[in-house]
Amino acid sequence: MIIGFCLSWMESKEENVALTVIQRDNTLSIDESLLMSLSHNKPKTSVTTTIVPKDYICTQGDLALIDWIKEIPCEPRVEVVLIDDAFVERKRMECLFEPDAYLGDEVIDCYINLIKAQEHLKCRSGGRVHIENAFQFNFLKRDGDVDTKTDELYPSKDMAQISSAERRVLLYLDHDMVFIPINIREMHWYLAVINARNMEIQVLDSLGTSSGRNDLIDTIKGLQRQIDMVSQRKELKDHRWPDLRVASWPLREIEMEYAKQTDSSSCGLFLLNYIEYWTGDELSDNFTQVYYYYYDIYAKPIDTYNC
Repeated sequence: MIIGFCLSWMESKEENVALTVIQRDNTLSIDESLLMSLSHNKPKTSVTTTIVPKDYICTQGDLALIDWIKEIPCEPRVEVVLIDDAFVERKRMECLFEPDAYLGDEVIDCYINLIKAQEHLKCRSGGRVHIENAFQFNFLKRDGDVDTKTDELYPSKDMAQISSAERRVLLYLDHDMVFIPINIREMHWYLAVINARNMEIQVLDSLGTSSGRNDLIDTIKGLQRQIDMVSQRKELKDHRWPDLRVASWPLREIEMEYAKQTDSSSCGLFLLNYIEYWTGDELSDNFTQVYYYYYDIYAKPIDTYNC
């Protein structure tokens, strides 16, 4: 997956995604020709060409780049990867060098930004898609705490906070599906999909179905609180949602016949696959257990839809 960051470098320039290798206090540099020589290993995304997912085996050039990154000191504020507004510090990249390590939110958010840059994934058979980053989950869950009053979360004088919630609500309402990565106590990832067309909350979990989803329930309650607050300030109209009572929508556990993890650590990779392939009704591609050392996520472009 670490190679996924670097192999996207050439495409990033075309898609206006900022991907750089930096260090905050001292200057780091890498031979640009090395990155360019690696770029051919990643298929270009296209809405007309089918790209079949396959395991990715590191080349000698890939391994040389990995060795170069490993030599960077694991010190605070040493940022190695920057994609849009998401960055990964060197110390947070250790999980990419271990076969059984848990992926942290910095790594997840960087790859989510790469997925969001692919135009063909913004509109699927289930409608227009907004992919939320992992960081926002914490705010939504916080707002779902029933013991905290709304005016404590969003004081009337704090217009910046109110405006932030308003922008989020309007953004969500302008899409048919909202993908939210759910992080359970920094131990497990799964995907929640707010599917407005179906008026349901879909759950895609690589560990299978579960009867308890307290983190998700609090997240949806938090979103409902934000919707209610914004609706009191302005009329919410001309949006894509048939019903704004999202907290009343049922949770639907999506049964994964094959796309399940068989280890204790690859939930983050499954999360990213779900984000990339879920259409609102099904996975556009089949995949099974994924592995850190020999895996890179390839996008299979799905049909273009008018959303």
